[in-house]
Amino acid sequence: MSEQDFVGRVIGAASQGAVGALVAASLSAVTEPLVNNMLVKRVPLMEAVKALDPEMIKKFLQTTLATNFIKFPFFEATNIIMQGVDLPPTARGAALGSVFCTITLPITNYRFRKSMNLPVTPGNLYQAYGPTVLRDIIYGIARNKVSVFLTNLNPTFASTMMGRVVNMFATVVAACVLSAPGNELRGYCLQPPDRKQSFGDFFQPAKFIRSTSVGAIIMGISLAIGTMATPQVEKMVGIMKEYLQKNPLSYVLIILFVLQQVIAMRRQSELVESMEKKK
Repeated sequence: MSEQDFVGRVIGAASQGAVGALVAASLSAVTEPLVNNMLVKRVPLMEAVKALDPEMIKKFLQTTLATNFIKFPFFEATNIIMQGVDLPPTARGAALGSVFCTITLPITNYRFRKSMNLPVTPGNLYQAYGPTVLRDIIYGIARNKVSVFLTNLNPTFASTMMGRVVNMFATVVAACVLSAPGNELRGYCLQPPDRKQSFGDFFQPAKFIRSTSVGAIIMGISLAIGTMATPQVEKMVGIMKEYLQKNPLSYVLIILFVLQQVIAMRRQSELVESMEKKK
């Protein structure tokens, strides 16, 4: 594979993650507080639904959008990069999961604590690292193994748009379900001390299925939809690269545009801060 094709695949995977991030953030703003309540507090579904607050959902949507736009594209791009590393699939998946967890766990825990209306401090950003890295390693291995299995099962179908969407959905749901024990262990470790349940009370099959199914389906739907954007983005990257090679001055214009956007964002931030101080 040429360097240009590889870069296109990485950018395509990141765009798949970005589209998935938008879909997942919209769904998770409502469902994640539900899932976290069921996962950590082990409350029944209807009780978790009653605890939902429209204002909290609106605030949490801002958190899910920001964190998803970091985590989803990062994982999908890193997954493509790791495929170029000469390692057995299991070792590659384990490396992917451990790197991803170590880098993004502060974001994961920040988001979790926001969804539960808990205080965020530097000390709890790496809380439950052990079970979380176990979950992400299993997820990384499962993503690699299941994806290869489904592609080999029917290569012709896998090369079509429908095949890519269906295989991505099935792969992600399977990976989420297989890594769910690590997620349950993470939930057990994240219980509030004043409401901590015993090991036997916490780990019950009905509660496990309830807290796993919602998250797995959201992830599957999000990345399956994101898969539809990948070919178009890869095509656009190829067109842009060809144009930039013919018009080198365009690089300077892009750099100037980015700088202008950064300066505008800083000015906007300063203006908002100044108005808040006046209030």
